[in-house]
Amino acid sequence: MRFLFAGVLVGCFSLQGAILPMLELDAATLKVFSDYVTAFEARNQSRFQTASGLWIDDDASRRPGFDQGKSLVVARENRGFSTGSLHHYSGAMRIPGGTIAIARRVMQDYPNYPNYFRPDVSRAGFSLIPDTRPEDEHYRANLELTQSTLWMNVVLDTEYDVHYFRLDDRRWEARSTTVAIKERVDPKNPGLGSYPVGRDHGFLWRTNTYWFVRERDGGLDMVVDSISLSRSVPSAVAWWGTKRSKDAVEKMLSDTRAAMKLTQVAGR
Repeated sequence: MRFLFAGVLVGCFSLQGAILPMLELDAATLKVFSDYVTAFEARNQSRFQTASGLWIDDDASRRPGFDQGKSLVVARENRGFSTGSLHHYSGAMRIPGGTIAIARRVMQDYPNYPNYFRPDVSRAGFSLIPDTRPEDEHYRANLELTQSTLWMNVVLDTEYDVHYFRLDDRRWEARSTTVAIKERVDPKNPGLGSYPVGRDHGFLWRTNTYWFVRERDGGLDMVVDSISLSRSVPSAVAWWGTKRSKDAVEKMLSDTRAAMKLTQVAGR
């Protein structure tokens, strides 16, 4: 799924799964991802929570386009290492007339994800966790993610832990982290089950998604960060994993904008 507050389907789907070796996600590979996420959270969540700051505030060259409603995507980190690949993109858009209430309705409308974010999400479910509070709405989301290309089909059964934080009347943020990602053995036959978590083709092992949302001057500023971990790939095709990650964030922004507009028009 490209809607990254609840997970995004990114990675290197350009390679035929049948000829890729099976891999196991090891502790050292996971630590690269975990260390990067920890540093990101310490830097960006703190800034937004304490001073409402967003990276677009400091980007003088892109700020005029953002204020006019143009969606922006910026690369933060794209690197492969011996046992994995790390991708991080930031996206930003402004929704004139948008409100936190509309964003909240769309993001928590899990039954409609297959409509909002097709064809990436083919099935969606959720449960509200008992410790949820008005200022920290806590969900467990289950998404069936589908990726089809000329080379292959991949279906992932995914589970995410999602928090929606209401900081005040004009600031809201969401954090989605991976609980489990299972690759189907046969995308066309669910009855064959899935590979064990972390012992598969490594198309997507982890993905964290962060939304920072604020109301300002009659509109809504929305910034998203997608950080994902997948298998290492040959250098000759590494560019494709980067392109797929960027395309995923771009589509996530456009799908989110369309879903919010639909919700706004319908008055839901």
